Parts: sequence; structure tokens; C-alpha cells
Amino acid sequence: MQCLAFILMRRDLPHIERPYRSPLGVPGAVVAIVIAAITFIFLFLNPSYRFGVIGVAIWYAIAVFYFAVAGRHRLVRSPEEEFALVEREKAKAMQASGTGPAGK
Repeated sequence: MQCLAFILMRRDLPHIERPYRSPLGVPGAVVAIVIAAITFIFLFLNPSYRFGVIGVAIWYAIAVFYFAVAGRHRLVRSPEEEFALVEREKAKAMQASGTGPAGK
């Protein structure tokens, strides 16, 4: 999920300052996603791990269900989330006025 978030932020908010820039960029994130997917597939192919992986999947499904029913109503945004929302609105305003990176 972090790699996907990295790719989406690079696409949607390319102009914001970041304390660290990945030297591998988006291609590195794509490679990391592929490695994670292959690892996940091989976990299911190994009979020794299958029971544990299915148990974790069930536990995760229960957690997602709980969040969908009760947890999402108690969310509080972190400072980073507030910053990202403000920056997204700035980017949309810049695009609409034709002065942003996409308007060049």
C-alpha cells in the first residue's frame, strides 16, 4: 500500500516539497509491488504457510468489517493528512486556473 500511495502522490502532488526523494522513483515502487505480489503468491503455494496465511486473511477481513461498521466514525486526521488535503486543493485550484504543472 505504501508503494501505491507513493506512486499516487508522485502523480497527484508532484510539486510539494518532500524531506526525502527516492532515488529509484516510481519504477522502484512498481518493482517493490511486483516483488511483494510474488512473495504473497508463493506463500499460498507453500503448504506449510497456507493455514497461517488463511488465518491472517480471516483476521484482516474481520478488522476491515469492524472498521467499516464502527471504526470509521471515530477517525481524526493526522497533521500529514491535513497537509495532503490542503495541497491537493491547491493543486486543483492551480490546474483550474491553468497556472499549475499540468497547465503548462
